[in-house]
Amino acid sequence: MKIFNKLSLILMLMIFSTVACDEAFLEKAPIDQGSVEGFFETQEDVLRALNGIYDVFQGSIWGGSFYWMHQNFDILTDNGVGCCPWEQQYTTIAKGEHSATSGGIINSKWDFGYEGIFRANSVLANVGNVGLDASTENAIIAEARFLRGLMYQELTNLYGDVPLVLNVLTRDEGLAASRAAKSEVLNAIFADLDFAEQNLDITPFNGDIGRPTKQSAIAVKARLKIYNKDYAGAAAEAKKIMDMSAANPDMIGLLDDYESVFSPDNENNKEVLFDIQYTEGTQGEGNFMQVALAPGPEGAPGRGWGSITPSDQLANAFQMTDGLSIDDSPLYDPDNPYANRDSRMFANLFVPGVSTWRGEIYDASLSGFSPFFAIRKWVDLDATIGEAGCSCNETNLILFRYADMLMYYAEATNELSGPTADAYDALNQVRTRAGMPPVPDGLTKDQFRDAIKQERHVEFPWEGTRYFDLLRWGDAEVRNTITLFGEPIDSRVFQDPKHMLFPIPQKEIDLNPNLTQNPGY
Repeated sequence: MKIFNKLSLILMLMIFSTVACDEAFLEKAPIDQGSVEGFFETQEDVLRALNGIYDVFQGSIWGGSFYWMHQNFDILTDNGVGCCPWEQQYTTIAKGEHSATSGGIINSKWDFGYEGIFRANSVLANVGNVGLDASTENAIIAEARFLRGLMYQELTNLYGDVPLVLNVLTRDEGLAASRAAKSEVLNAIFADLDFAEQNLDITPFNGDIGRPTKQSAIAVKARLKIYNKDYAGAAAEAKKIMDMSAANPDMIGLLDDYESVFSPDNENNKEVLFDIQYTEGTQGEGNFMQVALAPGPEGAPGRGWGSITPSDQLANAFQMTDGLSIDDSPLYDPDNPYANRDSRMFANLFVPGVSTWRGEIYDASLSGFSPFFAIRKWVDLDATIGEAGCSCNETNLILFRYADMLMYYAEATNELSGPTADAYDALNQVRTRAGMPPVPDGLTKDQFRDAIKQERHVEFPWEGTRYFDLLRWGDAEVRNTITLFGEPIDSRVFQDPKHMLFPIPQKEIDLNPNLTQNPGY
């Protein structure tokens, strides 16, 4: 059951009977807005407010959200090129031309992040005032703290030091907030996620699929720890979920088929640790990745914009079925370059002359902005775009999945102890699922690290993680020249350390002189 469109009858009645109050609560409430007086009177009010936090994650095709165009993070990497600067200014950032006044994703992450944090803080400030039983109250607190921790981990990954707001502020207090050191923010995030882990179950609250679970909280901690080079901590968190999978193999673990992980016909499968829920046909609750990513031509029924052009760098990263690169494998035939390739290539890309789209062999005539490769992941082959005025479909956006945990465990263990048998096993589980041979035995620590980098490149396209992987590995310079069929199609500029972080939005500094700017902007 999707929690965003299938609330209980009681909650629906509450929505209709208290519309004015609900609208007041769901108005945008950034860092400088105070609490909502008189809203929290019953358990239903608390649940509606808790559900309201998720609204900042979805958004509409033009209105934006906290995870708006999440897949576009990959056009800041060597995976692809974006069509247009108006799609959240990702192309401007890719060229290193962004500034504190660029807007786009630089503003929307901040705006929606603090709006969501305000909503979480409002729930936490009021949940104890309506007479809930202890177990229900703890579950709601744990869920709100998980969501606050989730948003803060994204904010600190992007901006570094950020204002740490753990209670509801008055407007004047909000406009005077200063940036807290990243270490202080991390401590607060881990406190939130530790509480969530301790007070959530392995099944979601009230059975509402889409709410976080114990493993959701652990997964966010694992990612945040590896992003901050706490390898012992990352390995320990990932191992918790691996142990949970061993104890609950039907609930947590890898699916047998990679492509089906992302299918709208197989949502909420056991590999998903946390995702953003969507439903088709509803603006604001539908996922508009379909119209943005699907092949074109633009505007034709059932087709999309093809807004991102996948690159040679991604296409060539998919190895041959013998586990060797296209440069080293005797299986590679330049006259038939897509034969005998890693099957994940075709789950991530529409390949010219090979893939099928709308009953036709995909080629340039079916493209949108991108007359070459197109993106296959997140695209529903059966969805109709533009029906009833809604440019959206039901495909959920997966943020954390079990394959992440296996890869984090392998990487963290290698950094601590070199390529142990357990690290090999974790890495090879991901490769075996894709039908690829195991990585060779006897690798050095550096060679095993390279194998992990290779595997993450082909396992996670369009999932918003490669940008952060390249930053934390110190490999962001690979973005400098992007090619397509051997021809340069984009040039990039990356200045270290300036571009390791986004700038603080200038509009926020204009409002609050206590905010400082990141170096170089």
